[in-house]
Amino acid sequence: MPLIATRAVHFAATALAVGSVVFGRLIAMPVLHNHTAATLAFRSRTRRHIWACLALAVISGAIWLLLQAASMSGIPLIDALTADILSTVINETQFGEMTIIRAGLAICLAACLISDRAVVAQWLGLAAAIGLAGSLAWTGHAASTIGPTGYLHLAADALHSVAAAAWIGGLVSLITFLATPKVHESMSLVRDATERFSILGIVSVATILLSGVVNAAILVGSLHGLVATEYGRLLMLKIAIFAAMLVFAAVNRFRLTPQFAAIESEQSSVALRQLIRNSAIETTLGLGIIVIVGLLGTLHPGIHLQDVSDLLLTRQH
Repeated sequence: MPLIATRAVHFAATALAVGSVVFGRLIAMPVLHNHTAATLAFRSRTRRHIWACLALAVISGAIWLLLQAASMSGIPLIDALTADILSTVINETQFGEMTIIRAGLAICLAACLISDRAVVAQWLGLAAAIGLAGSLAWTGHAASTIGPTGYLHLAADALHSVAAAAWIGGLVSLITFLATPKVHESMSLVRDATERFSILGIVSVATILLSGVVNAAILVGSLHGLVATEYGRLLMLKIAIFAAMLVFAAVNRFRLTPQFAAIESEQSSVALRQLIRNSAIETTLGLGIIVIVGLLGTLHPGIHLQDVSDLLLTRQH
């Protein structure tokens, strides 16, 4: 249970931090480049959020490393907290090496946030953020897949993590953006930002769908595996929640966003409140998915359990 909770917190904090960086660089800054007051107001709000999430990601990542050290050594956590065991895990396991790399990416992102008035730092920070999310692929089942399938699995899982972070984390920043007084005073800014985020959302959803199909094919293997294994059933729950998110995203994109064309009207103000509410619901559903992901990573993939089940049935007959 502690490992599941730690993984979920780490994934959520990483997604929220990365998504906010992506939103700031690709959505907010281009929209606000001629609006100094709105830029300062939004940046002040979102920077605190990014720093808090990044700190939580680093802390939960360190706890995750300690829990993995105990799990790998097969001894209680308190006994595993020795220099020898931690050194072995960090230096001689892929998980430990990746933890160090991801810590370096977090430090790079932090340095870029401090110097974010420089354009180079903004783009370097974006690259570090994407790397921080994508590198999660090397901490899960994809890292254990061997051969050419392993490379495909890692690529798909990395894209899946980045796209999910951009969408879920971006939603939080979208809410912050829309709730900033200096921003929603101008419906043209709201319209431009929501249209840009819709494009980001479409790209993210398409990437999540395609990479998710690849991951499911490798980890579950068949439709029967979705039903016959605990891993598969949890994956179906994740898919169901994802489908619910798509419903709210479709309402935002096709019903609410077009209403912002009626600048400064009562209709657009109502649409803005509904968009903020729907985005909050989407974010909650997305965090639910992240909790499921935290649990899935601790279970044996469905295809392995299905293979064992099929072998037992074969021997019985």
